[in-house]
Amino acid sequence: MKVPKQISAAGDRTAVRQQISATVLFADICGSTRLFEKYGNWQARQIESRVLELLKAKTAEFDGKVVKTIGDEIMSRFPVAARALQAACEMHSTIKDDSYLLEFDIAVRIGLQHGPVLVEHSDLFGDAVNVAARMVALAKADQIITTRETVRQLPDNLELMTRSLGWSRVRGKLDELEIVEVIWQEPSSLTQLVSLEQQDEVRNLLFARLILEYHNKTYEVMPDSHIFTIGRGDRNHLVVDQDRVSRTHADIEFRQGKFILVDGSTNGTYVLLNNGSRFFVQREEFTLHDRGIICLGKAVTANDPDLIRYECVQP
Repeated sequence: MKVPKQISAAGDRTAVRQQISATVLFADICGSTRLFEKYGNWQARQIESRVLELLKAKTAEFDGKVVKTIGDEIMSRFPVAARALQAACEMHSTIKDDSYLLEFDIAVRIGLQHGPVLVEHSDLFGDAVNVAARMVALAKADQIITTRETVRQLPDNLELMTRSLGWSRVRGKLDELEIVEVIWQEPSSLTQLVSLEQQDEVRNLLFARLILEYHNKTYEVMPDSHIFTIGRGDRNHLVVDQDRVSRTHADIEFRQGKFILVDGSTNGTYVLLNNGSRFFVQREEFTLHDRGIICLGKAVTANDPDLIRYECVQP
């Protein structure tokens, strides 16, 4: 009797895992919560289903493949950036022209990125996936957002359809990325941008360094620094070992010439500005400027030994 050939689990994983170069596209329906509140569950779901059908159809039309749908969002991959960009433009136009959707004023936002991705069990992983997800988060209704890295993959005629929105630090990336918008609408409907030279001038004026003082120790955060972490865990750049402080309490990021405090804690972060203004930040962001005091997990009080004093120093 012939024994059938067995394939190990590791062999199975290898067989379905493949690294390729692709353009990853995310398209997200804007204001889906409002749809359910205004039209009720059944009709709102019908509207969402119609939008997703159109997005899937345009993906297939331009040689793309739908990877998955996540609630009101679709994730697709395309073999080249040009086809992804063309699909994105058509997605917007088709939704605006669809007779069923006209009365609901539906808009989507789209983000895309080209690069190497890992295909595993019909899903995608890798840096291009992460950046594409960041791009759709940056996009507003009716926008297509990508990076200069992706635009370099486009032929000249499609590259002319893009405009730079300036540089921004994207979470998870060491360096700032040049953010680019794809123009699919009539020029008259677009907001006029300042020139790249003017943007550079503003960036140079805003560039600063952030000085933090805690327990007689000084920390300096520069514009080109990695994300600066604060919390109770000993892996943070600044460790505050107190019960009300979360292990990973808050981050400080540099974006568009500003230092941003990003709270991700249980008990929140309190900020006292030099002019006496007080702020409570919890699961949100706060732009640091001038001088002030940061206190983790409790309100700022005089003589508290765990106050973090900060100062934004201009160049």
